[in-house]
Amino acid sequence: MDSGITKGITYLKAGLMVLLAAGSFTLLASENTMAQSSEEVFTVVDEMPEMIGGAESLYGEIKYPRAAARSGIEGRVFIQFVVDKDGNVRDEKVLRDIGGGCGEAALEAVREVKFTPGKKDGVAVNVQYSMPVTFKLENG
Repeated sequence: MDSGITKGITYLKAGLMVLLAAGSFTLLASENTMAQSSEEVFTVVDEMPEMIGGAESLYGEIKYPRAAARSGIEGRVFIQFVVDKDGNVRDEKVLRDIGGGCGEAALEAVREVKFTPGKKDGVAVNVQYSMPVTFKLENG
């Protein structure tokens, strides 16, 4: 019995690693049970917000920080933000930074992109989002 559970967990971990490596978005999954108000922020919705132009639009806005480039800093920064009912980003913050100004560069980039809003019961709502942003120096 433990073997089956372990295999499921291993598969889940592998699946999450693939999603993160691909630069996909990770939704924080906790149910929100409060009555819906205009300022309520959901973590579970019927339709997730989508970045207009895809991940390329975000990566097109990133300016690799000079300090990070000089120090050879690479890796993933994890950020969290709210996509509001109008598709704008607000309440953004760094969850995990790699230093050299990469966290702030990720936040500056996500502030510049637009999203289609998330929907719950057919109505546009505020949705909390969490995602990795990968910083990789190009060789050559």
